[in-house]
Amino acid sequence: MKKIYSILCGLITLVVIATSCDAFLEEKPKTFLTPELYFQNEGQVVAAVNGLYTFLDDIFDGDIEPGSQTFIFVEYLSGYGERLRGSGTQDLAQANNLNVADNNGYVQKFWETGYKAIENSNSIIEGIESMEQGILSEDKKDELLGEVYFMRAYYYFNLVRLYGPVPLKLISTSDLSNVEIKLTSIEGVYDQIDKDLTKAGELMEKSAWTNANGRVSKGAVKSLHAKVYLTMAGYPLQKGTEYYQKAYAKANEVYKSKAFRLFDTYEELRTTENTGEHIWSIQREADNAGSPVHGNMLPYPAPAKAISANAVYGGALVPTMLFYNSYPAGDKRKDEQAFYYTEHEALDKSAIVQLGRPYIYKYWDDEAASTGKSGANYTLLRYADVLLMMAEAKAQADGGTTTDADAVDAYYAVRKRALPAEVKPTSVKTNDILKERFWEICFEGQTWYDMLRTRKALHAVTGQIVDMIGYQTPGHGAAFKEADLLLPYPIREKRLNPNLKRD
Repeated sequence: MKKIYSILCGLITLVVIATSCDAFLEEKPKTFLTPELYFQNEGQVVAAVNGLYTFLDDIFDGDIEPGSQTFIFVEYLSGYGERLRGSGTQDLAQANNLNVADNNGYVQKFWETGYKAIENSNSIIEGIESMEQGILSEDKKDELLGEVYFMRAYYYFNLVRLYGPVPLKLISTSDLSNVEIKLTSIEGVYDQIDKDLTKAGELMEKSAWTNANGRVSKGAVKSLHAKVYLTMAGYPLQKGTEYYQKAYAKANEVYKSKAFRLFDTYEELRTTENTGEHIWSIQREADNAGSPVHGNMLPYPAPAKAISANAVYGGALVPTMLFYNSYPAGDKRKDEQAFYYTEHEALDKSAIVQLGRPYIYKYWDDEAASTGKSGANYTLLRYADVLLMMAEAKAQADGGTTTDADAVDAYYAVRKRALPAEVKPTSVKTNDILKERFWEICFEGQTWYDMLRTRKALHAVTGQIVDMIGYQTPGHGAAFKEADLLLPYPIREKRLNPNLKRD
């Protein structure tokens, strides 16, 4: 059964202290629940850890304008999708124009969500580790702590990729007057992420590889650790071969576990949850914690004959035509209602409605189309992603081409599903794997981060991998510059903390 953790949000306010604290907050609260007072039984601990999952939902926050959710902003940065609905806010337009300002609301939101989740993680770690013996079994304690260390690593990973050097805070806030925390170097932040994921892996070694309720599993820990090592091997740290080998080893553990599998059809990506290809997802439920993604991806303007009850919310994100046409001939991902669609049966079943261009079908939800409510999960870690990471890491470690059997098999599994007639290669090159990542993982919140760590882009006309700097993706009005690679520190945070400045 799908579990929704947002209903437990109120239970964790004891440990939420935002890093941006105005002066009036310096008064000591008279009824403040501290970790020492709260972590008294298993139910309280589980509720606190469950509460960490609620911060994942923040990517669905937006303003009053349809299709303004936070996750859409990241897709605009890569430049392979575009917005058909006019941008009613300057903040969204800045991502499309690659001129993101420090007063951009999304810049503030990413920062705020990250540090609230980290503050909670710090408090929960302290609370669990200071508990009296016997309240939790050792196995339960390890599993819950493993989830928390994973979450702290996850949010620091997002922050350091988006902003570069950030304040590293590993203890809970006890003095609200101290907000002037110094920046930690990019390498220092990554070292801590590595430590947290190593700790999570050790704590969850006895845990199951998968979790049918959407909680962090051993498979999620190792998959994220592989992604972190792959990023550390690339830009900006460029740690190279040693870390490519580490990334390969972690991804290979997931591969050898046989706990996950590629779905036979692309339809299963939409209809199956928390198993198979889905390693870790944001949990949704139609009535109490719905998802806006189906509606965001609908045609715009809405066709005269409706195809979904959510018709008025569409136009937030579509593939650019150049990107859509970059797929190889015969690629099944371009088949009707695989990754994209150009027509759909009318809601009243009276006709097939021609849409006039391709739209993203990855997030189509039959329930939402008929009822207007979507309970579809949003995947954060997918097995196809892990397979391609494994292949890429080994190819990079071997100098740009690899004949390693597992790496070739991993690449070919993803490629063969898309192009069934293709013959298995005896070796695979890094650039071929990167192309596959652009085509396979597109519009899943991963492409921008791939571009940052590789400094590579997919040339949408030639279909070749090119240097990112100096290339203009089809969704942007200008070529990438070095200055476009990091978001500015939020203006509100800079006013509170003068240490937030780059050299």
